[in-house]
Amino acid sequence: MYNSIYKKVSRSCFLLMVVLLFCGYEAVYAQEPVAANTGTSGFSGVVVDLYGKPVSGVEVSVKSSVGKATSDETGTFTINAGTGTTLILTHPAYLVKEIKISKDMPKDKVLKIGMEEKKLKNPENLDIPYGKTVSKQSYLGAASTIYTDEITPTLSANILGALAGRLPGLYVSQTRGYRNTFTDPSVITNNFIGALADDSKVGYNDNTQYSFIMRGANSPVVIVDGFQSELFNLDMESVESVSIQKDALSSMFLGGRSSRGVLYVTTKKPVGDGFKISFTGRYGVQEPIKTLKPLPSYQWAYLLNEALVNDGKKGLYLASDIESFRNGSNPTAYPNVNWNDQILKSSSNIQSYNLNATGGNKTAQYFVSLGYFGEDGLLREDSKNSYNTNLSYERYMVTSKINVNVLNNLKMSATIIGRIEEGNQPGAGLSSIMNDVYSLPGGVYPIYNPNGSYGGNNNYQNNLMTKTISSGYIKDMMRDGYGNIVIDHDMSWLAEGLSATAVGNVSSQSRSALFRNKQEPVYQYIPYSDGSGGDYERFGSIATQKNDFVGVSNFQHFFGQVALNYKKKINTVHSIEGNVSADIKQVLDNYQLPEVPANINGEFKYNYGDKYFAQAAISQSYLNRYAPGKRWGTFYAFGLGWDISKETFMESVEWVNKLKLRGVFGETGNSIGRSNYYTWRQQYDTDINAVASASYPQGSSYTSWYSDPALGLIETNNSLANPNLTWERAYKLNLGLDASLFNNKLQITGDFYSDKYFDLLMTRGKSIELIGLNYPSENIGKVRYQGVDLSVTYQNNIGDFNYYVTGNWSITQSKILFMDEQNVPYDYMRRTGNSVGTRYGLISEGFFQTREEVANSPVISGYKIVPGDLKYKDMNGDGEINEYDQTVIGGNKPLSFFGLNLGFEYKGFELSALFQGAYNREIYFPDAGWEYATGFIAWGNTYSQAYEHTLRRWTPETAETALFPRLSTSPNYNVAPSGMSNSFWLKSGNYIRLKNLNVAYTFPDSFSRNYLGGVKVKIFVSGQNLWTKSAFGLVDPEVIDFRSYPALRGFNTGINIKF
Repeated sequence: MYNSIYKKVSRSCFLLMVVLLFCGYEAVYAQEPVAANTGTSGFSGVVVDLYGKPVSGVEVSVKSSVGKATSDETGTFTINAGTGTTLILTHPAYLVKEIKISKDMPKDKVLKIGMEEKKLKNPENLDIPYGKTVSKQSYLGAASTIYTDEITPTLSANILGALAGRLPGLYVSQTRGYRNTFTDPSVITNNFIGALADDSKVGYNDNTQYSFIMRGANSPVVIVDGFQSELFNLDMESVESVSIQKDALSSMFLGGRSSRGVLYVTTKKPVGDGFKISFTGRYGVQEPIKTLKPLPSYQWAYLLNEALVNDGKKGLYLASDIESFRNGSNPTAYPNVNWNDQILKSSSNIQSYNLNATGGNKTAQYFVSLGYFGEDGLLREDSKNSYNTNLSYERYMVTSKINVNVLNNLKMSATIIGRIEEGNQPGAGLSSIMNDVYSLPGGVYPIYNPNGSYGGNNNYQNNLMTKTISSGYIKDMMRDGYGNIVIDHDMSWLAEGLSATAVGNVSSQSRSALFRNKQEPVYQYIPYSDGSGGDYERFGSIATQKNDFVGVSNFQHFFGQVALNYKKKINTVHSIEGNVSADIKQVLDNYQLPEVPANINGEFKYNYGDKYFAQAAISQSYLNRYAPGKRWGTFYAFGLGWDISKETFMESVEWVNKLKLRGVFGETGNSIGRSNYYTWRQQYDTDINAVASASYPQGSSYTSWYSDPALGLIETNNSLANPNLTWERAYKLNLGLDASLFNNKLQITGDFYSDKYFDLLMTRGKSIELIGLNYPSENIGKVRYQGVDLSVTYQNNIGDFNYYVTGNWSITQSKILFMDEQNVPYDYMRRTGNSVGTRYGLISEGFFQTREEVANSPVISGYKIVPGDLKYKDMNGDGEINEYDQTVIGGNKPLSFFGLNLGFEYKGFELSALFQGAYNREIYFPDAGWEYATGFIAWGNTYSQAYEHTLRRWTPETAETALFPRLSTSPNYNVAPSGMSNSFWLKSGNYIRLKNLNVAYTFPDSFSRNYLGGVKVKIFVSGQNLWTKSAFGLVDPEVIDFRSYPALRGFNTGINIKF
């Protein structure tokens, strides 16, 4: 049924767009006559932008005078001013303009005055859901917005790559250098349009390269063009703006998901002022920022011997072996392979191309965008292969919009977004290859034997080069479509200011994969004792190529809403607005039962003279995941605002253009995830695999059941059910200030927030599992987040030299108010009262230096401790180190992050730079696989690689300067003794990065007219991640897992052509 609905709606929207695109609609704009001067003592003018469109809201004043006027919707103003006086025109979104009235100005016409838009835009309206906008003057929430010119300098497949450091309150961190790839179809989950980001934790996800958290607590709900869409891989050139809306009022329309806030993406809109085409092409290269440097084989062998001797074992290599590694006289028996250099290229390519067109007239307007994005990986390839074995990602995307004035009182807008994605990787899998690149020693086998066969031996039966270039390939494919329609009906015929809105959204996605895996054997060259040659011994088997096609997932999402709106202005100063709406959606996929959330919303706004503001909203939300009687939740928010600059006592304070105070308080909600369907009913599993489940029928033992399969099938309980499970909630308070000073040159926005989350789902720590079942999650947790978001922007011009600087800074601190934790004997072990994410472990007090120190110190039982091992603090003084000595070791400081964007424009030249960073940030390296880089982890008879920093290990000779513990083939004691963390490996993650640098030149209009037929051309060069300064310099401060695909530095050049 729903597939049929989707197909019909999609087909209808597409056909309607095609008809309107090719029916010959063209905007015909004749130059309107310039109005004659009225002949009064007032001076009249019309303010327009660079495209000749009228600009409203421009404040016009006479220099050294108190007279003021404001341009209306047609851009017209009238002010008392005589010849010789100077007019000053100011607007938050435009550069200040000064015009001197001379006697040569025509007396019979209204003067047209052009104003230039600021580089950092500040439009008067803010986009809100379902195709609506709201005036920033009356907006009471906490929002931050960036626009096209700040987004497009970043060449990235993922829009989050352009947001780091630009939006206060949103912390974006790159966690891997390449999109997620997969090798096992059984773990691929669907990241579908409309899903909560937190619901996709395993396998493929539209966003797998970045983490993004708003105000420390949650990842915001992503809205694209008014509808929840969770789309991150978007064409940058089709995006008009990105906004985060952080308060309770702004997110109240989400109802049961309103606690999370909103990341609002608006794609470019149709413009009905004639047919226009824009093309942008980019091509660039990328290179790894920083990788660990492996030691040559002779040093690896020497240090491995040292580690083995430290463990009381015999060294593996003789001195003659180490010398053979060093001199390279026999590279087959004593290889020296730098796998990083052999497997990874020094650079890879990245490119994007976009063509968009817009046009129309007063009846209909359209916008169409076609985009391509391609990115290659760093893996080496073999030209003999007829197929691609490198990493690659390609995306084809189309965005189409149309606005139609169907009748005088009926408007319709429709949007269609289509996307095709294809990814490729070697058949052995990127994860396996990258793990080997950084953990495989270079001295254990050669890449090739003398006869050209792949090297290997009994311990290494899968040559890393074969995994990279001779293991076939895996291709993952995704197709999705997204369509929405908004219909507005003006019902003023029934009551002035009354209107009705109906909106609908349909989304569909499917994922599939091709597996073309194979495997090559390896050979060990065994020379004859007389030196006359040798034989080859084969290890491993030939695995013929698989040819599997896997249909992984399908998804459909349907949304509908109807709303009744009312807007009226009374006596020119009182303005009231209100609306009521009801919406419902259904989420279907092939992994879960249908999810059906619904909302009934109401909103009221009051505005007195654009000076005093009040707003309230309420949402009644429904979700079928809860038990009957618990499925409805009520949430609300209200706000007040006061623009002090509108008061009469502020008229004489000319340097203050705006000073607005605002506050919002609300109770918001958050629902359980999609997979938690029947948590309110007791569930059972039929299990026939006792070995895997370790479960057995009542009245028998595990041994008797396992030895007697005749006992048959069994029923195994899961966690206990919780019929009282309900919504998580939050009290959210936001207090804000907006200020524009010195003719709007300086703009300041500051927000303080205090959010108390309660009824959070947690499992009681004090419960004892006497019946062998897990206790259920309950709504018992309480957490508070507090912080400050600050943004300061200064823009000005000196003649043709326009410059700007904008900085943002955020700080957030959390506190666990209640979590029903286990009873602990010491206060220093308690979680309650500390920050969310606080890390607990042992406090390291340096290295043991002598055996006497070891003998006289408390240690962990079960380990043989020697000099060079870490020494841990005995917190309770009982003479031994155990779980009762764990305390706070990190993660309890307020996280702070910032961005600084500065630039200038001069006669077509422009330069911009973005610096971004964070402090009070910490990195715990064992979480990133650092145990493999700090010792020689043993897997049977094999050992891991050694790196340059390994030379800084503890030895009796380097005891005073050592940075790392002694070497060992089993470094567990120094990394995670008895599974406990320790403070030694907790390092500062503070950093500052030159995130983006962009240089561009736009050819002047005169050149375009004379030589290019009026075509506007802009050329540019851009770079990403060009410079980084971090507190811990061994690895990139964001992509810290040294076994992961590295973070990349990018350089690209491009051209923009507008017709």
